[in-house]
Amino acid sequence: MRDGLVCGMYFFSLCFRTDAYQWFLFVGLEMDVFKRSQRKFRSLPRCLASAIRSLSFERLDNRNSISNSPSLPKRRNGISVDSYNELRKLILQSPLPTTILQRHPTKEFSFNGIGLPLAASSYYILTLINNCSILLLFNTDYELCRIDLSNCLVLVHDICWSSKLNLFLMGGYSLYTFNPRSYLLLTIEQIKLIRGEWIVSITSDNNSIYLLYSSRSTRIERRSLIYPYKLEKHWLQKEFLRHKDFLAQCIRINEWNILALTIKQTNGEWRIDLFNSINFNRISRGCSLGQGVPGMRNCLIMPYNRSWIIINNCSIPEQIILIDENGKIKDKTYINKPYGFFNLCLLGNEWIGMSLKDKLRLYKIQ
Repeated sequence: MRDGLVCGMYFFSLCFRTDAYQWFLFVGLEMDVFKRSQRKFRSLPRCLASAIRSLSFERLDNRNSISNSPSLPKRRNGISVDSYNELRKLILQSPLPTTILQRHPTKEFSFNGIGLPLAASSYYILTLINNCSILLLFNTDYELCRIDLSNCLVLVHDICWSSKLNLFLMGGYSLYTFNPRSYLLLTIEQIKLIRGEWIVSITSDNNSIYLLYSSRSTRIERRSLIYPYKLEKHWLQKEFLRHKDFLAQCIRINEWNILALTIKQTNGEWRIDLFNSINFNRISRGCSLGQGVPGMRNCLIMPYNRSWIIINNCSIPEQIILIDENGKIKDKTYINKPYGFFNLCLLGNEWIGMSLKDKLRLYKIQ
């Protein structure tokens, strides 16, 4: 009798441990699938990633319905089929930036001058007008400040926002920082430019600053984002300009460590090449964007999720072109404004800013 009781207890214990093991194995499998799907969210706009997360958590928490089913629900790319279909609908309904810029602007502010350099954080918009003699700072509601730089001998060709430093970085005849909270403009003295060269374009990620120089020897430098801005790597012109390439003008990096470069060819046409920012291997050589207007050289670019928005001011009328992660054209539109437009910026995933001859226009994305 006692031996039978012992055997029964042992059998019950074994069954309990087996069930517990299976339950933990199931939860671990579900969490592992969820973690793998989380990595896929990085290639999506925040609004879509948030929608997937809410769908995934809802299905993960609904354990009773899952445990009663004979097998795990079918998944596609680590996401349940139902969630995948809902995600696909969201993507198809999400408007392209080229479409958004054809609408009437949501808001508009006056510049009272011409400004080419333009950049934005998720809250601030910064530009310089009248040959960099006036600095203007906006948010999405109103102008925050207007600073006279006419006595400072500041010349800026390009601006970018550093989310790590919470500062604007500006490149020209020197490298500058601008604090949008204290309105403080400083020169980074540790980066010395030699006579006859200047910074054409600037971009940054969480660790480094990328500087495109124009001089007798055009080059790209990667420097530490933190003081003393140590030089980490540099690439000479021959490593990114090919035969019959004339110049490089605008450099940008996205959160997947892909560098995009606008390149003007000797025949006057522009193209966009994509590079790996770690080793600077060329990922793709973009297609030609068409013949430009003689004497004009403004072909700019900015990241838009995994795609890129090209501001081609060398055509008449000006073009806004959307290319995919392989450098292929996805969409194109013409912006026929009376005095043309100069630049674009993104405020998070909510607004697109466009600078025209004498005004700033904001377009709501959502």
